[in-house]
This record gives sequence, structure tokens and C-alpha cells, in this order.
Amino acid sequence: MAKYSKYFDLAKERGIEALELYVSKHYALSFSLFHSEVDSYFLEDAQSLSARGIYGGKIGYAATEKLDKSAPDFVIAHVIDNAKAVDKDDPAILFPGSPKYHKGNVYNQEIRTLSVDKKLANLYEIEKKLKAADPRISEVESVSYSESDGEVHLLNSYGLDLKSKSNYFYYYASVLVKDGEATRSAYKIHLSNDPSNFIIDDFVKALVNEALGKIGATPLPSKKYPVVLSPKVAASLLDAYLEGADAEQVQKKSSLLAGKLHQLVASKKLTVSETPLTKNCFFRYFDDEGVATYNKTIIEKGMLSTYFYNLLTAHNDGVRSTGNGYRGGSGRIATSYVNLSVKPGKKSVDAMISNVKEGVLIKEVQGLHAGLNAQSGDFSLQASGFLIESGKISRAVNLITIAGNLKDLFLDISDIANDSELQLSSISSPSILIKKLAVSGK
Repeated sequence: MAKYSKYFDLAKERGIEALELYVSKHYALSFSLFHSEVDSYFLEDAQSLSARGIYGGKIGYAATEKLDKSAPDFVIAHVIDNAKAVDKDDPAILFPGSPKYHKGNVYNQEIRTLSVDKKLANLYEIEKKLKAADPRISEVESVSYSESDGEVHLLNSYGLDLKSKSNYFYYYASVLVKDGEATRSAYKIHLSNDPSNFIIDDFVKALVNEALGKIGATPLPSKKYPVVLSPKVAASLLDAYLEGADAEQVQKKSSLLAGKLHQLVASKKLTVSETPLTKNCFFRYFDDEGVATYNKTIIEKGMLSTYFYNLLTAHNDGVRSTGNGYRGGSGRIATSYVNLSVKPGKKSVDAMISNVKEGVLIKEVQGLHAGLNAQSGDFSLQASGFLIESGKISRAVNLITIAGNLKDLFLDISDIANDSELQLSSISSPSILIKKLAVSGK
């Protein structure tokens, strides 16, 4: 706190009732290979400070990346000017602190201490093994490595003083395979904050199998099929659906989940939790307003248990913040979530598929933003995957479209597998079986 005392002294001197500082440090490293040459390299080591202050009953905002002696005067002056320009009547709220915080350390120093040479050597090895894996692999399009290292320090006039530090890395590779006159593409991502659990041979094998499995892909006859959503696709559609649980959208009457609290919004087989205290690379023990996070059920056996609240939307509804206030642009506090997870079932995905006489396994979708109406839940998405016949994967399918409504889709869940995967979105989901979904092909 002493390091930033000048900001608080100036704020008090100039009539700011309360001040909040959000200091962020960010380190990022990424590089990629193309045809055994490093074709991109990016390194960032930056810090920034943003401030919110209550002045004249309004919240003013300022930010700077120049943290020198002039920064306190610049920031405080801009907070005041910004507050004077605010014409909304929203209450000015800064948070004094939660009674208890569940602190934890998930920062892994090994990510930074592992040399760049070793990380680059891993890329060369991945590329080499992909090229040698199968003659049908015609091109290794890209092999890349990225890491992110972030530190947040949140403090305010009420004595709040919170720090959080986390990091993660991921490897990415994409390939093309020959399929007659056509080519098929496939990619794989390995996300973790523990370098010791990255096994190159496993990564390469999974990508090669994914790519070769697409050979011979053709469209399907158009009709309604039982559909298995892969973990990645299920996570993407759940993310879109739970945008409707944002309390701000609910209060604006622009959410498909408005008025649905404590009502059935999905199959009773579906339970979804937000577990920000899970000790992985997305761990958060406080949100960007300083509210303590906690693990909570969002959908319990199909019933919507809560909306996502920040301080302002909680005030509007006369409830407490759920610890879901996260910063957007221009100092705006929106709502978001971290470590969202679908409760897995007991069956393997193969066992779940074995009960499907004729259906489709959807591995990828495209156009999620353009092809989905968040307010109504209607969607029409390009997709690809595999035909299921007599309980087994039969052949690859492509050039198909899946269409329906998000609410109907989640109400039509008939089974959930146990193959959960954590995505870059911080959502973890297993494969999910939908009773029927419209598939358009030939």
C-alpha cells in the first residue's frame, strides 16, 4: 500500500471520496515455426495502472501505462474529469472487502525458468514427428508455443489490499492431410501450467489421429439425428447459453434466461458449476472488484440456481455480488466467470456412443458468433465430425450444418460422458449426447 500512497494522498486532497487502484503486470511470450523456420516471435513485459474514484457521487476512471513520478497527478486529475462527465445515475460503489478470502498459489515458476531454447526445441521435435508420422500428412501448417504470466494488485481507500499471480502455457500445431484432390485440416492445443505433463509423442499422436480420421469426409442426408457434442463443442455452446445468465442482460430484458431463475432450463442430467477456487491456471480468489469468489452451482439438475452478479447488478436486484465482476474496456465492470465445469457422467464416450444406432459426433463448429442469436438462442452453424452407425464411429462427415435453439438443445440432453476437457475459455465439459438435432447436408 505504501508504494501507492501518493495516489491516495492526492485523491483525498482533491476531494475524491474513495479511490481504487488496479495494478496489472503482464508477461507474454510466443513464437511459431513454418517449414522449420521461426516465422514469428513476440515478447511483451508490460504493466498498467487503472483507477476508479468516487467524486461528486459519480465513479470516475483513468488508466496509464506510464508509472513514473507524474502518474499520480495524471491519474487523479483524469478520475475527477471523468467523474464530472458521467451522466448516468448508477450508484457509485467501491468495495470495502469480503470477510474471508480463500487464497491459493497456482503460479508455476518452471514455466519461466524453462529456457526459450528448450521450448523452441520442442517445436522442432513436434514438427519433425508430425512430418514423419504418416505420408498422407501433406503439410505441417504451423507449430507454435505461447505463455502468459499475469499479476494483479487491487487496493483501495477502505484498506483492501489483494494480490494474485498466475501463469499458463500452450502448444499448438495444425496439419493438412491429402484426401484425393482435396485436403483436410486439423489442429491440437495442449493447455497447462505444468511443463512436466506435456508429452510430445502423445500430442503428436492425438493430432495425427484427428487429421487422418477426416479422410473421406462427405456430407450427410438432411434430417434430425441423435448428436454427440465433443467436449470442445459442448463448452462453446454452453458458453453461449450462459451469457444469458449475466444479470445485466437479465435486467435489460435482453437475455433468453430472464425470468428463469429456479426454473428448468436444461435436462435434469445437466449440472454446471463455477469453481474459481479450483487450483488450475484459471484460479481466482477475488474478482476485479475485490469480492471474494466462491465455488457455486449455476445449473443444478437442469434448474437455474443463480445469475452472475457484479456489485452494480447485485445492488439493482437487492442481492449480494456473486464475485463475477470483471473488467472490460474503459474501466467498465462487466460480468464473467472462470472455471465453469459440467459435472461429468460415469460412462466413457465410447460407451455412450454404443447406445446410438444412427447419429452424428460433432467435433467442430464454425461461425458461432455470426450463426447464433444470443437473445433468442437460435443457431445455425457449419459443422464437421463423424457418422455413428450401430454404436460405433463409421466415417468422417463435413459440409453439414446443425441448427436449433440453445434452450431446446440443453433440455434435450440424454446422456453425459466422463471425458472432461479444459478449454482456453476456462470451461471444462465432457462429451454430451443430444436426443435429436437438425442436421443439414446433401
